[in-house]
Parts: sequence; C-alpha cells; structure tokens
Amino acid sequence: MAVRTDRGIVIRLTEFSETSQIVSLFTADAGQVRLIAKGSRRGTKTRVAIGLDLLELGELSYAPARQHAGLGTLAEWVQRGTFPGLRREMLRLYCGLYAAELVGVLTEQDDPHASLYDALLALLGELDDFEGNSQEHAAGALVRFQMELLIAIGYQPNLRNCVTCGRPRPPRAAAYFGSAAGGLLCRDCQTAQTEKRKVRGNLLDAKLGTGDARGWFELLDYHLSHVAGRGFRTAGRLKQMLPPRRRAT
Repeated sequence: MAVRTDRGIVIRLTEFSETSQIVSLFTADAGQVRLIAKGSRRGTKTRVAIGLDLLELGELSYAPARQHAGLGTLAEWVQRGTFPGLRREMLRLYCGLYAAELVGVLTEQDDPHASLYDALLALLGELDDFEGNSQEHAAGALVRFQMELLIAIGYQPNLRNCVTCGRPRPPRAAAYFGSAAGGLLCRDCQTAQTEKRKVRGNLLDAKLGTGDARGWFELLDYHLSHVAGRGFRTAGRLKQMLPPRRRAT
C-alpha cells in the first residue's frame, strides 16, 4: 500500500513493546489514525528511535492499516512544534490533554474533520502563549473548543430556546438542559424528561466561555459525556484546577 504524508497532533500514546508504541494522531487530511511506531521508545541496530510525545505537532509518513488490520505503520515523524508554554502550568497542560481525549473518544478513524483539526491546533497555540490571567483564558479557550467539537460531530446543543416547545428563554431566567433532548428545556417541558440538569440564567445570558468559564465547562462536559456514553479521565483533575464558579448577581 502506498505511503501517505500528512500533518498531525499526537493525542494518545500506548506502550506496545520494549521498543515500540501505538500512537494515535489527529491529522489534517485523514482525521484520527492509529499507527504502530516501531522503535519509538528505544532504538535498535536497524532503526533510530523516533521520539514521540503527547500534544506535539509534526509531519508524518505512514502506511495505512490493511483491511481489518486495525493499525497502520508510522514510517517517519518530523517534529514541528511542542507547545512548551502549555507545559509550564498544570491547568494549561490538562486543558490540552482533555481536548486530546475528547478528539480520541468522539471521532472515528479515517474520518476527516479539517475544521476540528484547525480548532485543536488553535487551542494548543492559545494554551502555549497566554498572557495575564492564564486561568480564565485557558478555561475560556477550552470551552470554545468543546463547542467546536460538538459542532464538528453533529451534536451542537440548542442553548437559545426550549427544544420541545420552541419557547425562547427569557433573559435572566434559569432553564434545564437535557443532553438526550439536545439542549434547553423550559420549566413546563422539563417535567417529561428524566435526564436533565438545571442551568443558571446568568450563565446562559453570557457569551459562550465568558463570565463563568467553569460553569460553561461543566455544562458542555456533561453533554459530551452523554454523547460519549462515559466520562473522561482528565475531566476530574481538570475540574479541580479551573477557576471557582462565579456566583449569580
């Protein structure tokens, strides 16, 4: 099979043997690919160790997986960016790791998402280069990425009006959010739904990712977890690091 070339971001690494790893990359052209990286952990007499790390950007050459084989083979990796700034602060690092986990869980192999690749690359760039209040900026950037991913995979929630009756949410009014329903539920319609959570009006009045970044993150993580059918490993640690939730005014 012909070797392909692409640009990609390392989103997961798994030990395979003493010398090799399985690497999951999110690429510009092919979407998620899973490859065996022979000699990446330790070089051999015939192969120099490639050296791979999570959340780094590079150019790759690889042989795609044969039919039903599951794994392709990484032939070459040229590192093009490491985003060192996001590794200087635990919150920024975990924002990157959470985004990578979302992509790994919620996208399929060989299913291209060019806009989502651009969004992930932009997020890592923002996390790498924050100034000022990095906690607020990091949380806001991550929330915007959560929504970009939901749009890309077709699960963008309706946050404007009740998804059952269509009634607009009045300003400052609280509402309910149902993941299975696909968005907001008014006070009357929420009684028919067993899966739901209450959302404060001041959160919904604010622009996405602003005002209360923790509140936005928790709401979208709730939705993403329902879409995935499970929670995310990095979410619990990340919630411990996010700025405190702002009180309603």
